[in-house]
Amino acid sequence: MNSKWYGAVVVGGLVLLTGCGGGGGTESAEPLTAKQVEAVLPDDAAMSGWKVSTRAAEPLPRISRAGVCGVAEEKKTPCDGLRFYSQGQYTAPDQQFSVIVSVFAAKDTDGAEPAYDELWQRVLKSGAKPEKIDSGVLGDEHDAFKSAYGRAGGPVAQIQVRVGANVLQITGEAAPDKELDVDAVVDVAAVVTERAEQAGRGDSPSAALGD
Repeated sequence: MNSKWYGAVVVGGLVLLTGCGGGGGTESAEPLTAKQVEAVLPDDAAMSGWKVSTRAAEPLPRISRAGVCGVAEEKKTPCDGLRFYSQGQYTAPDQQFSVIVSVFAAKDTDGAEPAYDELWQRVLKSGAKPEKIDSGVLGDEHDAFKSAYGRAGGPVAQIQVRVGANVLQITGEAAPDKELDVDAVVDVAAVVTERAEQAGRGDSPSAALGD
């Protein structure tokens, strides 16, 4: 597992400002396979003009789930219901910022809901000064904020979404001397959410920026 990417998303050095209700979502969807988890990540065709780098979906054995939740391996964790994990990195056309997308897939909503809460609680412990952002209606539940200071010392926007049995994390971050287009990060989150909903219905994810 790529620890640099992994740490950037799960422990992003920020605090949640506000929680938001969800919208359409897909509570009753079937659990995703590893291939479907990979397909949730937008590809080159879905991110026209962006530099795209994605990784294959990986199983989340107990030691990995314990690492995600930040507890000892032998203890039961809220992340025990997670099955697969995949991640993609997207660099904006102007190269001012990048967006990291992580997909955590559980067997069912009973496994996804506690993992969602725990992943967000890990972000809550960092202590930044966040501001509310309007990310629209995303999934079955979501949280969103922005901050002037992220892990790299520059502006950051963090969006987390649950779509049925899947938890999505979308982190946009820029270097201190660069600008972050928060609206573009929200657009990426909307695309990823729709792709997760499409996969949950058994369709091939096709949502793309600009649709």
